[in-house]
Amino acid sequence: MTAGSSPAMIRQNTHVSDKDSSTWAERPNPSGHNGRVTVPDTPYRVRRTPTQYRASRQIERILDAAARVVADKGYAATTTADIAKAATVSIGSVYRYFPDKTAVMRAVVERNTRRFQDRVLADHTPTPTWRAAVDRAYAVYVDMCRTEDGFRAISGAGLAAGELEQADDTRDPLAEAFATLLIRHFAFPDTPALRTTLLQCTTLADVLTRLAFRLSQTGHQDTLDQTRRIIENLVAAHEPAP
Repeated sequence: MTAGSSPAMIRQNTHVSDKDSSTWAERPNPSGHNGRVTVPDTPYRVRRTPTQYRASRQIERILDAAARVVADKGYAATTTADIAKAATVSIGSVYRYFPDKTAVMRAVVERNTRRFQDRVLADHTPTPTWRAAVDRAYAVYVDMCRTEDGFRAISGAGLAAGELEQADDTRDPLAEAFATLLIRHFAFPDTPALRTTLLQCTTLADVLTRLAFRLSQTGHQDTLDQTRRIIENLVAAHEPAP
């Protein structure tokens, strides 16, 4: 769970599913900020393609509601009916776009990723070293886990690591973006070993940050500090020679 502040870092590869469109349709992921719907590059997977602004907003309301309910009740205690009630839509409307609550929460995670990247991109403070870029990005992530429902839902939901991951998808957009930052802006060599390390970093950060927010509602500070140090130590093994 690490990213940098350069525009190149924020770009991520998109993937269009080959699955039958009657079952899954890739849709643009609205940013969700201030009620605006844009044409972004991160898709949600939904059962039915929304063709109107109103339908797109309904999906956003479903995700907002899911984040609130899961943040308050936990993932296991939340039902699809709870999400529908909180979104003030029928349960049929939820099932129109998502087959179950796991699919809804996967979409919440996708939206979290975009919002995190947008926030990091909006910070134009120079980062002279890769360590400074890593520290800033992780600080942003921790702050969003404290303040935003979507992040609180994931960090404190009691979900097992990887529970929301697709079995057939091993890509990690944050690890890929982290690689772009280090390679293009800090002259790290682009090697399979580096990319494996960055995947380890994002996975460890995800697990340990969730632990920090299980230990304390505001995030167990020692666990957060240890997480940041672990990330830096792993990446440092690939740092270019001066």
